[in-house]
Amino acid sequence: MAKEKFLLYMLAGIFSFQAGTFGFAVYWCAKNGGLKTCPDITDTYEKTFNVAIATTLALLTGSRLKE
Repeated sequence: MAKEKFLLYMLAGIFSFQAGTFGFAVYWCAKNGGLKTCPDITDTYEKTFNVAIATTLALLTGSRLKE
């Protein structure tokens, strides 16, 4: 149970960090020229966090399946 709880907290941390980072990026881009300054913001955002979320979910389901 402790491992699952840790992984759930890790997943929540990833989502929180992801929301904060994206919010800051959108704010910065809006202040500095909009999409002309940051044309690939959504692609960068998606690529940055897909691996972290997928790994955490895989560990979470893998630890659950062993029981």
